[in-house]
Amino acid sequence: MRTKSAKSVFRISPLPRRRVSEAVADDIRQAIFGGKLLPGNKLPSEREMAAQYHSSRVAIREALRALVNEGLIIVKRGYNGGACVSDFDNALRALRDSLMTVVKLGQAKSSHLSEVRNILEPEIAAIATVRATSSDLQAIEAIVMAQEEELKAGKLSRRYDMEFHRSAVDATHNPVLSIVVNAINDSLRESIFQSKLNNAMRTRVVTNHRNIFEALKSRNAEEAQKLMSQHVLAVQGHLETGKAKQEKSKNG
Repeated sequence: MRTKSAKSVFRISPLPRRRVSEAVADDIRQAIFGGKLLPGNKLPSEREMAAQYHSSRVAIREALRALVNEGLIIVKRGYNGGACVSDFDNALRALRDSLMTVVKLGQAKSSHLSEVRNILEPEIAAIATVRATSSDLQAIEAIVMAQEEELKAGKLSRRYDMEFHRSAVDATHNPVLSIVVNAINDSLRESIFQSKLNNAMRTRVVTNHRNIFEALKSRNAEEAQKLMSQHVLAVQGHLETGKAKQEKSKNG
């Protein structure tokens, strides 16, 4: 039995030549991912990198611009400026800005973001019942108590709403979940803050937060999951109702 030669089954195609800027960006990217460059570390100057990579400063600038767009580095101007490795907050901002751009371009709606919230946040609540430390629970309870005090004083404030969800996802101790969920919630912030609020609605939100906290504290994953899902759906229902009323008033 004749076997096929390697030449007949495997053809070598010319490898595409990468632009210098792409090679430089990938080298820096791999250094960040590999832990050789840590958050806050400052990169060499453009002039130094151009000499080290045997490239032009234009190519270095293009590489840095690509890494800035990915949220991996930030570039500071002025005295003591330059490029340095981003931290999680900058990664969060990059993802949030991308989501907000998609929403503003009309390619996604707040309902799409809420749909993702309803997929993730109930699971996050369940995970938090297992992983939350005493410090995590104290932080969440402090937010709920602050909301309850505002409600007693008659303040219809949304000041702590996002902080509650931020603290809940932080209690999972999963940085990827924190970045994704916080970016989604920040993208919804404008829609939530623009929606009308009354005492009954505010009471429901604060009560929901209290009940979710109690489920987290008692380590009841099923209850925390159910309550969080109900809460996210209620908020989305409120946003959709408010938007429908705005459209109706516009159309007269």
